[in-house]
Amino acid sequence: MNNLRGFRLAALLMLISVSSVSAELNSAQRVRAFSKLPNWSGLWEQFETGATGAPDDPAELKRMVESFRLHPPYNAEWEAKSQALKAARANKPDKPFGCIVGFPAMMIGSPYIFEAMVTPEETALIFSGRSTRHIYTDGRAHPPPDEIFATPWGDSVGHWEGQTLVVDTVATNWYATWDRETLSEQARFTERIRMLDKNTLEDQITVEDPIALSRPWKLTRQYHRVPNMNRLYDEVCEENDRNPVVNGKFTLAPPKP
Repeated sequence: MNNLRGFRLAALLMLISVSSVSAELNSAQRVRAFSKLPNWSGLWEQFETGATGAPDDPAELKRMVESFRLHPPYNAEWEAKSQALKAARANKPDKPFGCIVGFPAMMIGSPYIFEAMVTPEETALIFSGRSTRHIYTDGRAHPPPDEIFATPWGDSVGHWEGQTLVVDTVATNWYATWDRETLSEQARFTERIRMLDKNTLEDQITVEDPIALSRPWKLTRQYHRVPNMNRLYDEVCEENDRNPVVNGKFTLAPPKP
């Protein structure tokens, strides 16, 4: 009986020892995984909207507005839809976006600053408009068809090819551009995000949509490190309730007490 108890105790101690070693190995593996990831720390912006110390740049403003008004390569059916929606909006005041922001418009053309949090399990892009984009890199797949549903950000999974993050996004129901160009919920987005130099991130975006597009839509965007800022400040959004439309024009109301 004593020998049996001794054997059980030895087995339990061995199990505890193996578990501890396994946990240490997992931690060590995670540290090694971190060491292979690029350092994307800091704040990033597509246009000069941060604390650059520079005066307002009309050329930069023009570039931002042009990025908002991109036109996807629609097929004939969706081109007709796009023109009909624009004609309908032209005859009445346009509604503001509100606080919701989403993909792909946020990556294609955005005045928001963002911070990148890179871990072995996921890369999170945290925007100053208080939205976060999650890109999972732990090997998971997209949810099955009977569980996935469209959202403003969609579902993003990715993997690393060297220092390049390759992302696959599906199930997004947001605008393709800030000018409210739309895509179908069958749109699929492939991105290759990498650091060109210590102050520049690049995102190569390919959009495929068998329902809306006549061909793949390819875009390249660059985001620049924001100087003179060492933390991300939230841009408080009040759902535009201080911008009532009066006589067909947006106005600015005083803040509520």
